[in-house]
Amino acid sequence: MEELTPKQLLQARDWIKDCCPWGDLQEDQVDDLSDDDVTAGIERHFKGGISEFKKTVPTEE
Repeated sequence: MEELTPKQLLQARDWIKDCCPWGDLQEDQVDDLSDDDVTAGIERHFKGGISEFKKTVPTEE
């Protein structure tokens, strides 16, 4: 599975909080998810998975 950079992980957590595709998660619970859980969730719930999610996050320079 592709990995997310620290900046992308922050954006992923924000996306989860905004869209909350995982049911009953509260914002503070999203902050407690492991990086692996966030990455797996993006792969599963973001249309197109990690590679498409990465296209939505500004590149790091």
